[in-house]
Amino acid sequence: MAQPGTPVLASAGRRAAICTLVLLLLLAPWAAAGGAVVEGVEVRLAVEGSVPPVVAARLQSTVETVAQRLLVGRPIDQLRPGAAQLRATLTTVVDRVVGGYTVAEARVDVGPTAVVAVRLRPAPPLVHGVEVLPHSDVDPAVAPLVLQPVQQAVAPAVRAMLVGLPVQALDWAGPLVADEIRRAVEDALPGFSGAARVRAGTVARVDVDLMPRDGRVVRDIGVRFRSSSIPFLLLEQHAPAVLSMAGPIRGLPVVFAQGQREALERLLAQRLRAYQPAAEYRVVARPILSVGETTYVTVVADSLLWLGRVEAHLNVGTRAPGPELRAHLGRLFGRLEAFAEVGLLPNTLSARYDLGLRYALDAVWDVGAAYTLNAGETTAFVNYRVGPDVSVRLAYLRQASQVEGSVRYRFTEFLSGEVVGRSGGEYWVRLISNL
Repeated sequence: MAQPGTPVLASAGRRAAICTLVLLLLLAPWAAAGGAVVEGVEVRLAVEGSVPPVVAARLQSTVETVAQRLLVGRPIDQLRPGAAQLRATLTTVVDRVVGGYTVAEARVDVGPTAVVAVRLRPAPPLVHGVEVLPHSDVDPAVAPLVLQPVQQAVAPAVRAMLVGLPVQALDWAGPLVADEIRRAVEDALPGFSGAARVRAGTVARVDVDLMPRDGRVVRDIGVRFRSSSIPFLLLEQHAPAVLSMAGPIRGLPVVFAQGQREALERLLAQRLRAYQPAAEYRVVARPILSVGETTYVTVVADSLLWLGRVEAHLNVGTRAPGPELRAHLGRLFGRLEAFAEVGLLPNTLSARYDLGLRYALDAVWDVGAAYTLNAGETTAFVNYRVGPDVSVRLAYLRQASQVEGSVRYRFTEFLSGEVVGRSGGEYWVRLISNL
């Protein structure tokens, strides 16, 4: 036999309350013909303790639904004598449908617009701690960029929502909180969304699976090089290594990678500094990211010890010199460069050999002199860099007693154009290919 206080008696009480509610609803159509009826309900809800807005809104809508089903359409003169029964029925139904909360106080003022005042009290145990665990499939090298904003911005908001809620209420409030977490993740992490799972307990556990919000992710990576001191023929062989260093970027949302571009460039710069050939030859490499579904990594690499380049010159003009293949190798001593240069002239099957010095006055001005061994010509020159792609050169050829001036424009990393003129009235256009 069931003892007092057992679930059997509790179930009997619930059935009695539900039967009362059903009976009242069934009798409403016949009773409505007797006089004025309740046309609307105004619910004034108070909840003890802290309640996040999304949970408060659900509690409000739930109590409003219960009150409307109890009162709307029923005769006012028949409801007023049974006010105590109405309060009891309202309390019983709300207690049943709002898990984790009990009705501490209820009042019903019957009229054309009935006023229902309810005060809810959270039922222990309550949530007093929250553990937020974000999960992501991104590369471990970039995981801190993804996980830190969640811990710094999303986790405090999750704790504020859950702490103080009844543990039992998490059964129905969990999906509401999960939707708020998704919005918080999307605000804190552009390009990402979050699927949250709330596990009930006095210390609630919230697992947040982070995933790209849409299909615009980095799918492919290209590598390009820029250098004023290292021939591209030498740099290109290191493209596979740079591609491997940039591997963690693949799969990131494009909008996220754009927002974290500087942090991603710092990550690549660290890897380039640790690259053995860069350390051995004292090469300073700076990565520049152009983010898109195909992301390009441009590596600006220059040596602190050596300055080398290989160029093919094609001169166009009525009095222009023939084509030339020019190789330059210099050793740097701070701002001073000692260099040797070899020019091969295919038209005459001859060569030109130069030795010289160049000194960098500052970031834009260079001065220097070179001596052509097999022609006995001494050349003094001044270089001025107008901008990243434009430079001006002025030279004096001592034996020829001529002044030569030129303006160079760099179209791409591999191709430049130059307009050259000499004091003897000679002008031509030079196309320069960086090899």
